[in-house]
Amino acid sequence: MKVKTSDLPGIGKSYAMETAEGARVVIVIHHHGHREVYYFQDSDRDEPDFNIHFSDEEARQLGTILLGVDYQPVADDRLELLLKSIRVDWLKVQPGSCLAGKSILESQIRSRTGSTVIAIQRGDRMIGSPDVDEVILPGDILMSIGTRDQTRTLESLCQT
Repeated sequence: MKVKTSDLPGIGKSYAMETAEGARVVIVIHHHGHREVYYFQDSDRDEPDFNIHFSDEEARQLGTILLGVDYQPVADDRLELLLKSIRVDWLKVQPGSCLAGKSILESQIRSRTGSTVIAIQRGDRMIGSPDVDEVILPGDILMSIGTRDQTRTLESLCQT
């Protein structure tokens, strides 16, 4: 990506770039700190489709968001690999299950299946990140995470 910079005497500095979609974005940083952003949907036009003004503080906050300081999205290829590797399942605990009436720790779900219980839905109540001492009741729906084989193994324990 090419960014063209220009000094604006008495004003500040200008940065212009073309987006992957062919639009043009121009950012003017004034000496006193505020910024102006101009958006041209058609990069050949002289008049912007719209412009936005930011104070110095607003521009810096926007910059931290755009840099991904608080949130880093997962790249599509990494997400696809992750989704192929793990799955999240909701498994209902049947009354005759060997898990019913035992705590998560007592039932040794993680060591027996490799799957992890990340939540329990009990009627209208959701228990997120349940404590290992939480007792599993018949009718509970376990939200589990693991590989396909791990969650299938847990599913079989919920049945018997």
